[in-house]
Amino acid sequence: MSDQSVCELIYPDWPAPDNVRAIATTRYGGVSKGDYSSLNLGDHVADEPALVARNRDILIEQAVLPAEPRWLAQVHGTTVVQADAVAGR
Repeated sequence: MSDQSVCELIYPDWPAPDNVRAIATTRYGGVSKGDYSSLNLGDHVADEPALVARNRDILIEQAVLPAEPRWLAQVHGTTVVQADAVAGR
């Protein structure tokens, strides 16, 4: 695969209820450059915001998501975040 407008998605095979869906992304694809040359989805690093926005659009388009994801910065801790309280882009 070499098309930057394509991302690699992993669909888990798990015993979840029918209304629960999940995907995982890899770093493959995307339009970020330099140190972030990949499908960088994090806007909390020094990547160009316009490139991160395009990477997110690529994911939304490719995964055919029903709504805009709630973008979070992964933190290892014990704080719980209510998804409804998180703003979009």
